Amino acid sequence: MSEAKKPSDAEKDQAIKIIRFTKIKQWFIPADADSYKVLRDSGIPLTRLHQDFIPTIRPVLQSRGVRVKQVDFKEEILHPFLDKVGTSWSKKPHTKSLIQARAMLFEVVHADGLVVGRQTAPKLQDVLSKFFSQWGYCMTFEVSESKGKLRIAVEYWFDPEREPIVVLAEAPEERKPLRLKLGNLRISFVFDEFESQTVRVRKAGLSDDAPARDHRIGYVHTTIESRQGGQFKSIFSSRCKYSDISNVLPLVAALMDVPNHNGNNFEVDAE
Repeated sequence: MSEAKKPSDAEKDQAIKIIRFTKIKQWFIPADADSYKVLRDSGIPLTRLHQDFIPTIRPVLQSRGVRVKQVDFKEEILHPFLDKVGTSWSKKPHTKSLIQARAMLFEVVHADGLVVGRQTAPKLQDVLSKFFSQWGYCMTFEVSESKGKLRIAVEYWFDPEREPIVVLAEAPEERKPLRLKLGNLRISFVFDEFESQTVRVRKAGLSDDAPARDHRIGYVHTTIESRQGGQFKSIFSSRCKYSDISNVLPLVAALMDVPNHNGNNFEVDAE
């Protein structure tokens, strides 16, 4: 009889409701899809959290019996991935690779390896693009050939304006309004998905052909309602870009203090 497959660390954490976070710069990011699902099911459907917000969400997670575990991004995620990519490329005939902190170089050093190199280049670009998109990174990927040799130069960097992408094996849910009831007044928010828009950024010393940077644009829709005749009716609505919103931390911190004055707050719906 074959032995049963042992669950992975991520599967164990999912079973006992543990969110595995990794930290890049000042951002905490769910380390895998299962951790994101636990975070989402706890009422926080975000792919990253600023370190200043961790104290404000801790009561929410604790109230749902969720624990947090931190994994090192470089040691447990980034470096193993880059080592695997470099090793995979270097196994091919007439190739070599160089992996550095912000750049990579993949080469075919003899004409006999050109065919395989040309076939592999698009696959390599796809693998790197998916990985870096998952963690909020940007990258450039340039392929060149000269005198029977092929060269792929890659640069990558963390972009604080780029939202990490979590790939889920399920259909995306429609974005529902988030409501806050204040007595006879109710405020509703709908947060759009970011829409991609490529914007060329000119920097001193760079040519016009320098890679463009990818920025994100999206809208937040706001509706204010008043209770009239036992029902809430809209009295004002508007929308704005994410970049038009002021610092949310003071308000979030104040709202998270509300359960300290009403222990049943987490159970009160906005109707």
